[in-house]
Amino acid sequence: MRKRALTIASAVFVSAAFLAGSQAKAPLPDDPVLKKIIELGTTDNRVMTWNDYASNRFGGRESGSNAYNDAAEWAVWQFRQWGLEAELDEAGQVPVGFNRGPWFGKMVKPSEKALFFGTPSYTAGTKGVQRGPVVILKADPYSIPGRNATPENVEKKRQAVEAAMAEVKANRDAYKDAWVLIPGESTGFARDGRRNTPEYADAKLIPPLTRLMVEAGALGTIQLSKREPFRILDGFVDSWETLPVLPDIKLAEDQYSEIKALVEKGERVELEFDIRNWFKMGPVKYHNVVAALRGTTRPEEYLVVGGHFDCFSAATGAVDDGSGFAPAMEAIRLIAAAGGRPKRSIIVILFAAEEIGLVGSQAWLKKRPEMHSRIMMMINRDGSPSAIIGASVPETWYADFQKITAPLVNLNPKWPFRLERGLPRVQATSPGGTDSSSFEMRVIPTLSFRSQTDYVYSHAWHTLYDLYSELVPYVEHQQHTALATAVVVYGAANLDRPLPREGVYLADGLYAEITFGTAEAPVRVMTTLDYMNAPLQTANFIRIVEGKSPAPAGPRGGMGGPGGRPPEIPAIGKVDVGGGLIKGLIVSEIQKSVAIAVLPMTVNAALKHDEAGVLGVSGPNALYLTLAKNSRLDKTSTAIGRTIAGRDLLAKVKKGDAIRGIRIVRVGRAARDFKTDDEAFKKIAGT
Repeated sequence: MRKRALTIASAVFVSAAFLAGSQAKAPLPDDPVLKKIIELGTTDNRVMTWNDYASNRFGGRESGSNAYNDAAEWAVWQFRQWGLEAELDEAGQVPVGFNRGPWFGKMVKPSEKALFFGTPSYTAGTKGVQRGPVVILKADPYSIPGRNATPENVEKKRQAVEAAMAEVKANRDAYKDAWVLIPGESTGFARDGRRNTPEYADAKLIPPLTRLMVEAGALGTIQLSKREPFRILDGFVDSWETLPVLPDIKLAEDQYSEIKALVEKGERVELEFDIRNWFKMGPVKYHNVVAALRGTTRPEEYLVVGGHFDCFSAATGAVDDGSGFAPAMEAIRLIAAAGGRPKRSIIVILFAAEEIGLVGSQAWLKKRPEMHSRIMMMINRDGSPSAIIGASVPETWYADFQKITAPLVNLNPKWPFRLERGLPRVQATSPGGTDSSSFEMRVIPTLSFRSQTDYVYSHAWHTLYDLYSELVPYVEHQQHTALATAVVVYGAANLDRPLPREGVYLADGLYAEITFGTAEAPVRVMTTLDYMNAPLQTANFIRIVEGKSPAPAGPRGGMGGPGGRPPEIPAIGKVDVGGGLIKGLIVSEIQKSVAIAVLPMTVNAALKHDEAGVLGVSGPNALYLTLAKNSRLDKTSTAIGRTIAGRDLLAKVKKGDAIRGIRIVRVGRAARDFKTDDEAFKKIAGT
């Protein structure tokens, strides 16, 4: 349940007063700039002002819309007001622009009632105010997938379209000047398809069924949409000659069902709509907004802070991604206003066209290959309005981040900052759900904060509800996040040496992430798995862990949104400590799904027990990790891996501790192709 909304004025007053009061309890840092950042961030935090301008003064910032381009020009001006270098950086273009005006609709017969509805972007508006009766299309081509569909579904869809067309032809006069209730539940996308979908692929003006309804004189189609969440996304127009002409209305489920029931009873239902969807001749270019605070001694090294500036225009993008780009704007304003002159350059990017394929971030990076190796860290925020409460960083960063984040530990008693040591992770290899994946693809380290909120992100994500009012109960969260971001970015920009890239991403290979201890104080380590030199023992180990249904490959960093710990899961075994080893017997339910072999202990000549953290197997479901060099095991046991992260934490593992979990991580084609199913295991074992 979301919090009851405060008024904007009272929300700002309460949060500022609370932060100012909490600050008195926390010792201020020695750095005068950092002191000033914290002072401004607690008494004059303007994060909501930037969201207000973008969301309420310009509106829904669809890529290629006037609202987006006008907002981008404002953002450049605003950054320059703070003394920053700022520019528009061309990212791409759309063949036709799209803009929204207001939209209205009501039932006028048998009784008058306002209607709750939306239309996907790049769909037609009405020709002024249009009123007409309702007719129901019974044949249903709309519920059959047309996108990424199987050949069977493609054929079913073709047959359903033909049946619907036959239905319209047989009752053509009923469609003239009528609103057509079409079947199927809206996904939020346009009736006639999005970019590169089969529905849109028709080379003529509009798909055949839509064209037939237009020829019959229909006023528009109406499709059912769930109220929660009320998804409204987009369509596509590839040229001025192919502008849509038949409105595509998505109506709240309860009202759709009421209208349908009345018509099926034989009552005459009349509806009236005025939908002002407008187009602009293209191509229409759109741009990233890029602002920079130049470094003083290492200006050629960079920290990038970003959030996407575009949104779907049925709402105003205050949550997705105003809760991301506005804290980035305020963070750099706080640093600049405090007189910050960091050693490294800080770049803030408001990315264009994230919603249509991470276009802005991909374009910015593609044009600057020489910068990739000099970007020390990228921070992206794209998710719920939430308060930063911590971060998980590679152990190679941990000591530096302890110093960087020290001012945040007790800055706000509601959200004390907790720093954790993370393990190396799988980098993105293709564009993912947000702009940070564009940076990961180029092996640029990304940082993802842990956050806290009770906001239900799906309520706003790509829906009619993505409005500024959604953030009003979360003003304090946003202010704290902007301040915490400023502290971290300023601290990282002033490090004596760059953050190392080692230990951030995993190289190609097979790995095991092993968690010991308690849920409150877990010990997590990561080891390699030597599937090349010890394939039989490694395969058996993986079978013990995964059974017949391998787990997903691993975490993907960089996503924003609400934080919090995963639910506790039962332990899969206990450990013993002795003889210089951590010994563990895995007793897992998953073992029941596969045959666990009793294998001979063959020596792995390629991997020696020459240090702490060597992983080996000593029985059909037992493992060990060395606590020091243990060369006697070279002749008696099978080593299958080496600890690459968390080695120093092994000393914390005690007798009786739980083995909380083991997760197999596969990186690269060879690792993904290493099979451990029954047939593959028999082949490896030679049986």
